[in-house]
Amino acid sequence: MGDLLSKALSMIDGGRILKLAEEMIEIPSVTGNELRVAHYAKEALESSGLPVELRGSGDRPIVLSTINPGGSPYIVFNGHLDTVPVPDPWAWSGDPFKPRVEDGRLYGRGSSDMKASCAVIIHVLEVLERLNPGCSVGIQLVPDEEKGGGQGTRLLLEEIMRGELRRPDYVVIGEKSNLKIRIAERGLLQFHIRFRGRATHTAYARVEGVNAIAKASKAVLALEKGLDRFHPWIGYPVISVNTIRGGEVLNQVPAECVIGVDRRLIIGETAESAMAEVEEALREAGRGDPDWSWEILAERDERGGIIYDPPNYTDPENELVKAFQGAVRAAMGVEPELFVEWAGVTDGRFYRYAGIPTVGFGPRGEHAHGPNEFVYVDSLISQARVYTAAVLYLAEGARRV
Repeated sequence: MGDLLSKALSMIDGGRILKLAEEMIEIPSVTGNELRVAHYAKEALESSGLPVELRGSGDRPIVLSTINPGGSPYIVFNGHLDTVPVPDPWAWSGDPFKPRVEDGRLYGRGSSDMKASCAVIIHVLEVLERLNPGCSVGIQLVPDEEKGGGQGTRLLLEEIMRGELRRPDYVVIGEKSNLKIRIAERGLLQFHIRFRGRATHTAYARVEGVNAIAKASKAVLALEKGLDRFHPWIGYPVISVNTIRGGEVLNQVPAECVIGVDRRLIIGETAESAMAEVEEALREAGRGDPDWSWEILAERDERGGIIYDPPNYTDPENELVKAFQGAVRAAMGVEPELFVEWAGVTDGRFYRYAGIPTVGFGPRGEHAHGPNEFVYVDSLISQARVYTAAVLYLAEGARRV
């Protein structure tokens, strides 16, 4: 495979990737308004002679393209075209929708999360179509990732489960991973806690009132802390109190206060085990307080179980992981590392829940969701080289079986 791999890597065109990325960044595509950028991706693929299919709703299409649809294995690259808004344009050093390259960094909304990676995915399919590696390779450019994937990846999985789309053998998620292999993701558990007090006039606060905000504050201090637990595939768990709501008017002691908690779980943790820790912390925080009253509010299923996204992983011995390890060595000349840094959930979890081996591998960048978001241009080229090599490794492995 040495000659084929060398030829493949020589075909990676950094200029093409950068052009695609810049032109997508120029198209605002806040979640719910992905139509224009989806049609741009469609036209870019069609201009390269690649087949394109649009699925999903008419105003929020999913862009699909597959080469050698009868080949095996079937490898899918998934990326999202939607972005978060720009609530603070004054905090940027330039227009968020006028991409610019400075000091090897591509700036613009969506540069890191994750239009530049979508550009890599498009270009890799262009390269592989010319190479004809023998396996089937598809790309999915989806909307709605930033708000849960119901109109994007989750919709595709529903169609796969119904037999309307071919089930991938492997899935690659292009979210930022600093050119490290991401085989696992933290689980997502979100809930509220309600604290009860006793309302009264401010004048009587010290004799009649029980301030629910003060009670909630004790809980915030008890919960807002680092969790000393680590998993080598995923890193540390996280708990953060992210919302608080209480009080009606300034001259009345609040009778109720509700805080919102976001808990990210590592492998080995469940909603039940995490909630047991929260309850213990709350009991300890209220020890000796006769007016301590709280209630956990969590979404539950019909059997009473807590609804949450469990932590998920792909076995490091899986062929997909092995292919990426080999690809990193061949395409980057370094030893592969697992990505165990701080990161949010991705659409990869939905494929893992469906039993499909999935890895994340993406570029280096900073400030996603914030001002002056950027991605390192050289990391996009490395990403494309690794993707191409990984496909060739998987295709070669299938031929040997």
